[in-house]
Amino acid sequence: MKLAKGIGIFILALMFFLPGCKRGVESASEPLKRQAEEHYIKARRLFLTCDPDKYADAVKEFQTALNYWDEYPEALAGLAETISMWRGYALTEEEFGQAYQLAQRSLRLKPELADGYRAMADLFRHRGETDRALRMIENALKIAPDNAENLYVKGSALLDKDPKESARVLIQAQKLNPNLAKIYFNLASAAQKLNNFDEALKNLQRYQEMVPSDVASYCSMGMIYLSKMQMENTAEAREQLESKAMENLKMTIAKSDAVQKPWQAQWVILSAKTLARIYMDKKNYPEALNYLKKSEEIFAEDAELHYLYGKVYKAMGDKAQAKAHLEQASKLAPDNEDIKKELKGL
Repeated sequence: MKLAKGIGIFILALMFFLPGCKRGVESASEPLKRQAEEHYIKARRLFLTCDPDKYADAVKEFQTALNYWDEYPEALAGLAETISMWRGYALTEEEFGQAYQLAQRSLRLKPELADGYRAMADLFRHRGETDRALRMIENALKIAPDNAENLYVKGSALLDKDPKESARVLIQAQKLNPNLAKIYFNLASAAQKLNNFDEALKNLQRYQEMVPSDVASYCSMGMIYLSKMQMENTAEAREQLESKAMENLKMTIAKSDAVQKPWQAQWVILSAKTLARIYMDKKNYPEALNYLKKSEEIFAEDAELHYLYGKVYKAMGDKAQAKAHLEQASKLAPDNEDIKKELKGL
């Protein structure tokens, strides 16, 4: 996947380009260890802002700490966890492998390091390996049971498996550390899965106040308004909620810079394709095409994108364009029945 690969190279370059003096755990002098600790503290402060725009600087600070002391267990675990949080569900195999090795190394140096198990758990969580993530985070919780970050990862890992339990654990984390912003984002996700849309919006608004630069909050608000709209019966209420959804999705795109900040790309793509679907339903095909092009500018090798292009052009009566896009979609997703259905008759 070109999108994931591009940012992956960017992160790996940050990890390994920074030069410096390295000393093993036994041989590093106390002055070097103190310098390493200073950079580690800076890195942790940046990481705990939960602001994706600051994760690049956190990576640099963790790496600088490791340049002074390359067997600094907490810095190894911190770097692994930062990569996991920054990349999220777009984590590539290469990034996973590098980050997992960092976490493993931290635990070899310090077997009772909760941060190392938490980093591993978060990496597995972002790969969709929920059971492995939960096993790892239980190891961290045995060492540090009242740690908000450990509980955050456990609650987040439970989101799809048991959203009710996820919310309970995340609330426990929030009580321990109400200033850990990312808790509110995933509390919103749990509430949305439980169809408690007002609670979801309240948590997202809190997150937005704490991390105003993260465009993910606008996109998520838009999707929640759309989910809430599906539960409404009156046309007026549905129209108002759709308007709020579109406003937030457009805000996501307006506030993003997927070229300079490639970690924002997934939210722009989701917002653009969702807006395209909304305009398709309204039969406003030129506007639907406009938003599909915004998605294509970021990532063109997307089966869903070409499928939507095909549907729009088919509705507009342009069979040649419709067929070309649907055939491209079929190449990218050969087993997709919806694509096969749309291709019939063209």
